[in-house]
Amino acid sequence: MGEETPFEWVTTRGGDRGESGYYSGEWRRKDDLIFAAVGDIDEANSFTGAARAALRAELGDEFGLTVMQRTLLRVGAMVATSPDHELYATIEHVTDSDVEALEGVEQKLLQNTRIDPVFILPGETALSAAVDVARSVCRRSERRLVSVIRERGRHDLHACQNYLNRLSDYLFILARHVEQRGKHR
Repeated sequence: MGEETPFEWVTTRGGDRGESGYYSGEWRRKDDLIFAAVGDIDEANSFTGAARAALRAELGDEFGLTVMQRTLLRVGAMVATSPDHELYATIEHVTDSDVEALEGVEQKLLQNTRIDPVFILPGETALSAAVDVARSVCRRSERRLVSVIRERGRHDLHACQNYLNRLSDYLFILARHVEQRGKHR
């Protein structure tokens, strides 16, 4: 038979049966709550990446989003791995220190951003709209993760939920920052 090719590890054909595997190897239906959460986190990461690319292209700054995306990968890995599986111990866990680091970045950005106590209509600029889309998808992934924590008893994921909460706050502030920065150019 020989060595496995990239096609074989990307295209397992397990999905053809409506199933997929957790990182730790258990197979479940694709509509399992864990896969819904992992999918939402992946989508949040993708939209955050799109916002990062747009920010870098237009403003020459990515505002720390690469680090945040890497943390989203860690969140997804924790969700996709059963906590009682040996692989779980090998994953770099998201912790309160990750949340605190993000809060520090958020506080720094707030020093240069006015936040008015009003509802925001996204789309002031194309760039801020891209950040707002990432924010709203991040909020959805947080809601789904709350379901996983409550329905599956995955209390090990509380720091991940807190991280998603802070990240969506940060993205909200970043979108306002980008709007205000655009008005002063």
